[in-house]
Amino acid sequence: MLDACSGSGATVATPSATPSPQATPTASAPATATATPSPAPTASEPTATPGATEATPATPAVSGFILPIIGACLPDSEAFLPNAPRPYRAGVHEGIDFYPGQACADITEGTPVVAAKAGVVIRANWTFVEMTPAELDELLTRSQSQGYTDEAALDRFRGRQVWIDHGGGVITRYAHLSGIAPGIDVGTAVQAGQVVGYVGNSGTPEAVTAPTTEMHLHFEIRVGDSYLGAGLPSAPVLALLEQAFSSP
Repeated sequence: MLDACSGSGATVATPSATPSPQATPTASAPATATATPSPAPTASEPTATPGATEATPATPAVSGFILPIIGACLPDSEAFLPNAPRPYRAGVHEGIDFYPGQACADITEGTPVVAAKAGVVIRANWTFVEMTPAELDELLTRSQSQGYTDEAALDRFRGRQVWIDHGGGVITRYAHLSGIAPGIDVGTAVQAGQVVGYVGNSGTPEAVTAPTTEMHLHFEIRVGDSYLGAGLPSAPVLALLEQAFSSP
């Protein structure tokens, strides 16, 4: 099953406009999630509306990113790109999936995930707790019944996350993490290439039903209150992504 792509136990800050620099990244061992969940995301976070969203125009601000896994490339399959259907939860994909064998790099559980651009951390799910079988069933049943994945379910499905504010209304999300890098918390300034977390499968249905499978990174570029390329055909989406991962 493709990724559900978000989790309880988040710490959240209001996005800032001006990121500041931080020290050189270190590749520490994966962090371990704690057992105590904290409140769900607040209204200050970007939210999604049911059904299709308006297309996001290309802007000069959405460029200068690096890929969030060293040595990776954009996947060839449209199934791993924004707007791909996710029938099992009656929704659509809002980002890029970096799977083993599909994105050039050697990707396994614990592979370091790096900041795609300098910015300030506004969310870090240190206290994420995985779904129970009963919760998973309820979320999937609810999504199918209403015909879309609501924001609370979508956030839970993203699992353990880190969000980085890059200023100008642009935020990146790093989801399904197995752990968060030491020192990464709300208010932390990071540089492009700094390790912020580690590949996992948290939040996916397989994290409950088949825990050793579905290891990958779900990565989003958010512009305003939507995701980059929302509602667009695959060719324009690829053009936007190529622009995003180009020099400013």
